[in-house]
Amino acid sequence: MKKALTIAGSDSSGGAGIQADIKTFSTLGLYCTTVLTVLTAQNTKTVSDIFIIPTAFFKEQLISTINDIKPDIIKIAVLYDNSIIDIVFDVLNPLKIPVVLDPVLVSGTGIKLLKDDSYSNFKKKIIPMSFVITPNIREAETLAGQKIRSENDLLKAIYKIMELGVNNVIVKGVQDFNNSSKIYDILFEKESNNITKIYNEILKIAETHGTGCNFSSSLASFIGKGHNIKDAFFLANEYVKEGLTNSIELGQGIKVTNPLSKIYEYSSRFKVILSLNNSISKLEDLKGFYMLIPETKTNFVYSLESPQSFNDVAGIKGRITNIDSKIRIPNIVEFGASKHVANAVISANKINNSIRSAINIKKDDTILSVCKENFKCSFYSRQEEKVENKVIEGMSISWGIKKALDKDPDAKIVYHDGDYGKEPMIIIFGNSPEEILDKIKIIMVNTSTF
Repeated sequence: MKKALTIAGSDSSGGAGIQADIKTFSTLGLYCTTVLTVLTAQNTKTVSDIFIIPTAFFKEQLISTINDIKPDIIKIAVLYDNSIIDIVFDVLNPLKIPVVLDPVLVSGTGIKLLKDDSYSNFKKKIIPMSFVITPNIREAETLAGQKIRSENDLLKAIYKIMELGVNNVIVKGVQDFNNSSKIYDILFEKESNNITKIYNEILKIAETHGTGCNFSSSLASFIGKGHNIKDAFFLANEYVKEGLTNSIELGQGIKVTNPLSKIYEYSSRFKVILSLNNSISKLEDLKGFYMLIPETKTNFVYSLESPQSFNDVAGIKGRITNIDSKIRIPNIVEFGASKHVANAVISANKINNSIRSAINIKKDDTILSVCKENFKCSFYSRQEEKVENKVIEGMSISWGIKKALDKDPDAKIVYHDGDYGKEPMIIIFGNSPEEILDKIKIIMVNTSTF
């Protein structure tokens, strides 16, 4: 497993600094070790106080960590003062491990994070030992000692930063001087004299917290895993774009970039598919289940938390059918495969957010009687539905489920008596496919279908 070391400050709000680095390195498959330079008391609005880690303890952190766990890549951010800068240089420069430098001079909320009297030492020692430096446009202006008002200004600034001793420069967040709706990041590679730009549409979100940290730590991740600087640049850009797109509003200040959004989504989807597949296999083994399948056949679904669309609900592609006394289940389970039963879950979840799974079975007097004896049931009549609602695909189910659960939000069985061209139906709801199976077994035992 590749290992990363991040030297940075702690952000008590969790959106930037060491906390952001740990999230990103872990998400991208690197083991992350940490050495703290400062502790900040901050939120999404401001940094209210800074505590500088005592010099001796900082040095002990650094030496203790790298003597045992040698990193494949190092990311440096907030250093704050000369004492920390000197230790970092003395300890790390001889190691010749690639360094990604995020030159954090000022916090996103406007607080200085590098002391004025330490700036020249930072430029003299830390920048030359770095493999790549990743300033935003404001930081690039400071490092180059000039304003950037044009493409020509930008190139001049990059060359000035190069003269400080670093071989690769990435300037982030440059608004296209010819197109106000676009923004780009630019990479300059000294060795090949290549310039690479990545253009993106400006997202309709305000300033975010932690974006620079996530970019530099993702860039470090890809470099540490063996990618060249150009490929790492593209991969880091995509990673940060996802985090920005899924940024979240947590406090009263700026939004926080969310680099974990995709890994959580993928994990959730995998768990949903796995759980539903396992339950479908068990359903297939239930002798007598064929007697519960309606004429329009059955689907079995399980959703992500708070499903918003069919693509948030996994179901069987096709339907569960009965052939004599056996059932046939297609072996494909995927998101978006079900419409009707998925629609029922989406509608039910809006009223009772514990409901995430459902299956439809046939309605007859015996089955319904067992359901009423063992579970909370609710009912809706399609005869009460307005004609204009019936002609819209999918609206009948949404309307009916809402009608039934408004009467009893805790009901786990909803049924209707059908309508012209519509078969009477029972829908069993639960918080998981396993709960659905338990209900089906109770119904089967009490209707002698086992």
